[in-house]
Amino acid sequence: MLDQLELFQILSVEQQEDVNNYIERENKRVADRKASLRIMVELLKEAGFGDQYRLSFTSGNATVNREFGYGDSSFNAEVTVNTVSGSVRLIHKRHYGGELQTVESSVSREGNKLMCSHITPQYRAYKPSSLLAKLNEYNQEQNDSHNSFLNKRTILNYTMTKYEELYPNAVVQQGIGYQGGSSFTTVLVSFPKGKDIDGASWVEFRLGFKQDGEYMFKKFDANVDKLKGMDLLNHFNEQK
Repeated sequence: MLDQLELFQILSVEQQEDVNNYIERENKRVADRKASLRIMVELLKEAGFGDQYRLSFTSGNATVNREFGYGDSSFNAEVTVNTVSGSVRLIHKRHYGGELQTVESSVSREGNKLMCSHITPQYRAYKPSSLLAKLNEYNQEQNDSHNSFLNKRTILNYTMTKYEELYPNAVVQQGIGYQGGSSFTTVLVSFPKGKDIDGASWVEFRLGFKQDGEYMFKKFDANVDKLKGMDLLNHFNEQK
């Protein structure tokens, strides 16, 4: 008889009430989530987002075996509840790794305000119209960042090619300079050591904002820098 009761999972009145309450809470949570998604879509439409968002969610139900209660009064029961998954996502630009990508970021709601912290400078909810303005600003920033990257890459390639053609015996390579806690791209032109020189001499250029706008950042003269004391003074004295 006991085996049959366990097989059919007979619950007491209190246990069945716990199960019913859980099912009711879960189904309400799912209903609230669906309603919130619908409200977010309406807020976005009213603010004029157009095709700058995407609603992606699925709903259904699931049957799971769940533990209820605590300690000696705990029990397991099989329950079927409604389910929902997905979100509303904003579609925006992102400059990353030298590429301008189209990506999506999730949106959350606080009353009649919306939050998408990935595209806003502050972690807070905004009026939908303000969020649209922030989205447009963010897309413009990403476009500007990408165009700046392309311009710098063009200037870098042009500058390296220029010095390779001017000095075919030199080694021309990209470098990194540091100044005031920031870093920037440089072009390093190195000349092989000569018969009477202990090491290579080089000139490092910092790039400008246009082609042929580079200027010298650092230099090293292997022939002069090896001189010490009187030899260095005599070298300067003999200059004309």
